[in-house]
Amino acid sequence: MKTLGIIVLLLAVVAAGVYVATKYFKKFKDEDGDGIPDAVEDKVEDVKEIVEDVKEVVEEVKTRAKRVKEEVKDVAEAVKEVVDQSKDVVSAAKGGARKGRKPAAKKTSTKKTTTPQKNTKTRKTTTRKSSK
Repeated sequence: MKTLGIIVLLLAVVAAGVYVATKYFKKFKDEDGDGIPDAVEDKVEDVKEIVEDVKEVVEEVKTRAKRVKEEVKDVAEAVKEVVDQSKDVVSAAKGGARKGRKPAAKKTSTKKTTTPQKNTKTRKTTTRKSSK
């Protein structure tokens, strides 16, 4: 506990020294006069921008991970269905009865007959002149 107190006290003394050197002795560049060196303010702004970019990337990664998880679930269900169908194929090869959905009863409907369209392209005939 003593070492933590000493470290905090040492940091406070260094911060106070930088503040006094900036504010009164103009040792560090400080255009806005708030006692914080401009180099430190610039670094803090850069870190804030980086943190915002990282947050955006994290959100994008989370969204993509959710979508991948959904697709993997869909693929797993499809694979299960394929396995079930392959068992039906093996059963059919052995001579078993057909499983699955039965065909629907055929409905009688009148089909419209369409007349084929005539070829409207005409062939142009050209006459050749004989050259002697």
